Order: sequence, then C-alpha cells, then structure tokens
Amino acid sequence: MRKYFIHNGQSELGPFDFEQLKTMQLKNETPIWYEGLHNWTTANNIKELKSILNSIVSPPKFENFAQQNSTINPPIFSKPVYENNQNFAPKKKKTLRNILIGVGVLAVLFFGLVIYASTNSGPSYDENGEFLSSESVYNQDAEKDRINAELTEKNRSYRNNIEQYVGANTNQYSYNELGGISNLDIIVTNNTEYLLNEVNVAVDYIKDSGGIYKTEIVAIYNIPAKQDKSASAPESDRGTSVTTKVQSISSKKLHMCYNNYIAPKAGEIDPYFCR
Repeated sequence: MRKYFIHNGQSELGPFDFEQLKTMQLKNETPIWYEGLHNWTTANNIKELKSILNSIVSPPKFENFAQQNSTINPPIFSKPVYENNQNFAPKKKKTLRNILIGVGVLAVLFFGLVIYASTNSGPSYDENGEFLSSESVYNQDAEKDRINAELTEKNRSYRNNIEQYVGANTNQYSYNELGGISNLDIIVTNNTEYLLNEVNVAVDYIKDSGGIYKTEIVAIYNIPAKQDKSASAPESDRGTSVTTKVQSISSKKLHMCYNNYIAPKAGEIDPYFCR
C-alpha cells in the first residue's frame, strides 16, 4: 500500500495511507510526496487523490438590492444650435483614424492568439521525434504509473528482507593460542541495487572458554551496489575467534533505516521505510 507525506508549510507530516488522507482536508495545492516521485508535487497532480480533494469557491461580492435595482435616467436631449442656425452636424475628423486604430488592435490580438494556439496546442512528439496521439500520451502516463508501482514494491521487498541482501564476515585474521586477535578486517557485502550510506557491524570477541570478552562496533560507509567493502576492526589482547552481525543499515536511495535491535511494530507492512 502506497504511503504519502504531506507538507503544511512548516514541516512534513506522514506517512499516511489513502484511507487516512480521506479524513484530511486536502486541497489542490497541498504539497505531497510518495516513494517513486523524484520531488514534491501538489495533490491535484496525483490521479488517485483527485476524488478526495476539497475545492474552495468564494461567493460573489454582496451588493445592496436597492443599489442593484436603482435606475439612472439619462439627461434630456436637446438639439444643438449651430452657428447661423444651420442644421448640420460638426465634421468628425478623427472618425477614420479611430476606426483604423481599432482594426489594428484587433489584428494584433488575432495573430497573437493564433501564435499562442500553435505553440501550446500542437501535437506531442516522443524523444525520437515521432508523433504521439492523445492515446499514446495516455498510455505513456499509465506506463510511468506502472513502473513507479513496481519500483515501490521492489524497494519494499529489499527493505523487508534486507538481511538476505546485506551480510558481514571477516578476513583471515591472526590470533594467539593464549588469547589475542590482530589484523582483523570486517567485510560487508551489498547485494542490493542501491548505495548503502552506512552499515554498522557488531563484532564479538570470543574467549577460548566460549564467552564473549568484548563487543566492538565497526562502521563501514558508502558501500556501492552489488559490491563488497571492508574496514579494520580493533585488536584484542584476549579471545581466539570473532563473530559478526549487522546491527544497522541506512540508505538514502533505498529510503531505509534498519536497526536489528529495534523490533518493528505488529502489522507494519514497511517498518524500515524512512525519508
């Protein structure tokens, strides 16, 4: 199930599932993010959220009915009296110029609308320059949604089964039969497709009698995908062997914060997910 994060203008909130979002007053411009998006977007851009968005419509400005229904009588027309009592109207010298100006303005607006329509309503083309019909554009959007869903499911599987993909072991270190370990390296194997930013390994130094003499934490940073990386562990003046166990893993690319000593809550489907 997809988990969403929203932003209230001051801090991010979440994660929430779809049913929880239904109880919130989401708006078109509410910032939102879920795993699979490269960056934050707004709620009106998420197809599955459009049915639960709230639209706020402002009422028109109230005017007094008396003012709305009031009538204004025009002034009484009186026929002008021209010089020498000749009944002719004055010449309208500016009429032709005003008409030409109006026609010019209309022509500019018309051509502007034609240019705007041609640049903004033209056909769509793919990266190879081939024409895309409206159906093709819809199919591409559907394909992107499918790929994002598959990526989300794959990453969740990595996080929930991380112990199967990340492990720790040692090199051929030196030890003294009377006790003491030296030249010890811890090797972490990363079998995921993502960079691991930090892996902490608990190293137990085992005494000859079988008890644990001491435990050291060895941190290994920036382990590339599908690769191993090692780091030196402290020497010990006692102990004849060591055991290793991955204690914690963090990966920004995988959105994972794993800790072996913190049990996930019951019912959580993605307990190690983090931003």
